[in-house]
Amino acid sequence: MSDDPTQEVKFISSLLTPPDEYYNRSPKGEHYLEEVDEAVVIPVGKKIRFLITANDVIHSWWVPDFAVKKDAIPGFVHEAWAVVEEPGIYRGKCTELCGKDHGFMPIVVKAVEQAEYETWLAMKQQEALQVYETVGKTWSMAELMETGEQVYAQACQSCHQPNGQGIPPAFPSLVGQGLAIGPIDAHIDIVVNGKPGSAMQAFAAQLNPAEIAAVVTYERNAWGNNVGDLVQPRAVNALISSEE
Repeated sequence: MSDDPTQEVKFISSLLTPPDEYYNRSPKGEHYLEEVDEAVVIPVGKKIRFLITANDVIHSWWVPDFAVKKDAIPGFVHEAWAVVEEPGIYRGKCTELCGKDHGFMPIVVKAVEQAEYETWLAMKQQEALQVYETVGKTWSMAELMETGEQVYAQACQSCHQPNGQGIPPAFPSLVGQGLAIGPIDAHIDIVVNGKPGSAMQAFAAQLNPAEIAAVVTYERNAWGNNVGDLVQPRAVNALISSEE
């Protein structure tokens, strides 16, 4: 997700509700299935233009308080707009029956005063700069595994499960078989470019090179795989750059 394409601020907004809640292993929280780790932040009192698309299947971006409901279709960009007068948290969800995780796709928009928005924007731009600077450094296995575990929980576990066992046949197991223990170049390629005709989407536009390197390293060395190899972010960045 890009909060403002002209400001080069990009992030993934993922469900924050822990699996224990939707597997009924713990009590439901106040905002069950309606909370995310990265809200869309907008300033109040301004006309906000939303550009809406998708990279896998048809979704629908719906925030009732904004009177905005637009289909998100791969290959197309739809637009909508809203003026939010009151600061606060506004919640919505995907309203298109889009697949297995349709019920796990909340939308959270945080409307703030202009000064707070500018502070948030500066912080996100600084984070992006730090990511850019870390792509060229040599990461240790421990650093990659720590970051990779976080990225996996954010972007991968809903399909492949926290234990890597997957939900065959649609979502194969990553434990002791397949790409997770096979050629590392093929493993990187499927995370970067996805797999046409399957539910495996391309993550090159969603994860930065450091996150992709970390999650590939994690998958190859978690759950007893212990392949022992690792991926440096600069290698992923070189691959993405060569394909652009």
